[in-house]
Amino acid sequence: MLKKTGGYILLGCFIYASLILAGCKYGEMHSVTTIGQVTIGVDENESPVIKKETDEFMRLNKDSKITSVVKTTNELFADLMNGDIKTIITDRDFTPQENEYLQKYKIEVKKNVVATNGIAIIVNPANTLTKLNFDEMRKIFTGETTDWANLEGDNKDVYKGKIKPYIARKNSMLHDYFKEKVLLNNDYYKNDLICSTSTQMLNEIRNDKYGIGFISMSWITKFADTLDTTIKPLRVAAADSTGLKGDYVGLHQAYIANRSYPLIFEVYCLSRDFEMDVSVGLISFLLAYDGQKIILNSGLVPQTQPVRIIQLN
Repeated sequence: MLKKTGGYILLGCFIYASLILAGCKYGEMHSVTTIGQVTIGVDENESPVIKKETDEFMRLNKDSKITSVVKTTNELFADLMNGDIKTIITDRDFTPQENEYLQKYKIEVKKNVVATNGIAIIVNPANTLTKLNFDEMRKIFTGETTDWANLEGDNKDVYKGKIKPYIARKNSMLHDYFKEKVLLNNDYYKNDLICSTSTQMLNEIRNDKYGIGFISMSWITKFADTLDTTIKPLRVAAADSTGLKGDYVGLHQAYIANRSYPLIFEVYCLSRDFEMDVSVGLISFLLAYDGQKIILNSGLVPQTQPVRIIQLN
């Protein structure tokens, strides 16, 4: 089993990348890519970190204005495909069907991965459980296991009470990803409680000692690897279709970076805007030093800047 013998920190070994605006300091830039306004679509799962990004970009570039429209994942893709919004930041790549649409209508899209994120399995701090495997979670969210006491193995009778599963709404990447990865495409139980926003998910778990849910790490990170203590993320072990289980791994930047945490995904910036405007400046900012440092400090793993994992004894 993967155990944490000491602490881990993730350090960004940041360098200034050669991007569209390389060699310029964002606070001193005065060009078409930092002057003007643009509207972008932001995945609700990533809205906390992207707000920090856009706020910092506008602070450094006083003549820029970025308006963020926060929606679910699938809503954003519909807006992008229809041309209603030209730049989106979201939690998945195009599906095969969406790629066919792009090819059919000859729509060109710039694609960049800006970060790696993780999905936290969260319970109320009163819950004494510390870990769950995919098989146990599948039984919980499909309604096969309805009481905490009825978990199997060394989780049996650790905690008692009727389980209250909370799930992300349809059209959210988290809803589809969790169903495919953990539930093995089985349907959610009809009595699972649907949360329309991440804020609602957090509030439900904070106030329900029998609750369990899942949420983007973006929403539970205070700073870097410091997590919100009003909810409790569990250690997670993957299990394949045969029931073979892996190691229990805690939710931590280091384990997302080395990809040992089993519930991770990439954050994409997708744009069909090829004008030299503020959207280009923002994308360059996200991928360069300043933007990637915000990614690191928001609990996610930077994509374009080197990082190193240090164990603290």
